[in-house]
Amino acid sequence: MVRRFLMCFLFLNLSMAMASTDLGDVSKNGTLKVAVDTTYPPMEFEDMKGEIIGFDVDFAKELAKRLGVKAEFIVMPWDGILAGLASKRYDVIISSMNITDDRKKVVNFVEYARMGQIFVAKKGGKVVKSKEDLNGLVVAVQKDTTSSEAVENFQKTIKIKSVKNFSAATDTFNAIKAGQAEVIVIDEPVGNYYVNLAPQTFVVTGEAIAPEPIGIAIRKTDVALSSAIEIQFKAMLKDGTYKKIYTKWFGKDPVLKM
Repeated sequence: MVRRFLMCFLFLNLSMAMASTDLGDVSKNGTLKVAVDTTYPPMEFEDMKGEIIGFDVDFAKELAKRLGVKAEFIVMPWDGILAGLASKRYDVIISSMNITDDRKKVVNFVEYARMGQIFVAKKGGKVVKSKEDLNGLVVAVQKDTTSSEAVENFQKTIKIKSVKNFSAATDTFNAIKAGQAEVIVIDEPVGNYYVNLAPQTFVVTGEAIAPEPIGIAIRKTDVALSSAIEIQFKAMLKDGTYKKIYTKWFGKDPVLKM
């Protein structure tokens, strides 16, 4: 995303009226309810057994353990994930959500990673190394993401032939494979994951956007929970646990370091 993402923020007024759940309730319940959109490997996805795995999942489990509770994952579609937080279906969102100014009006964030976006094309197809190379091409993106926002901004100065928006990241790759689009703009870890699954079909051709912050989304009313999460995340950075989880999924050191 990495996700990463832009949405229509219709929940600002609702967020102001939300009652606090906060740290005491999380401790009392013995669980940290975490929202994830499981269409985003290697960040969060379901394996062949239907188990939810990924970088965000391992990170959330470790964070919950340090808070003295267990992580309970609530699978949500991306376009409804902020509304679910507002309505208290879960305590936090840990699903590769890019930190944007619009989102900061609705929720608080604890930044826990920085990831960029890349161009992916069909092997032997168009080579897109910069946004200028999108001129005259059909571009595939996952809708309501920072990738789609970036492409919208590109269109202000570049004559993209058309933009095709899809509900899931997997759909963008299917579109490229079927010849329905020529290039994908997508978060770096997700793009690399799918390219590595099928290197004979897809190739990363360039960097679309430099690394941007992603964060844990927390209701603005949950001040104590937000503070506790930030403290435990800093402890994970300091003792090397975060680095261990990061390198497990990405094979390199994290951008964020102590």
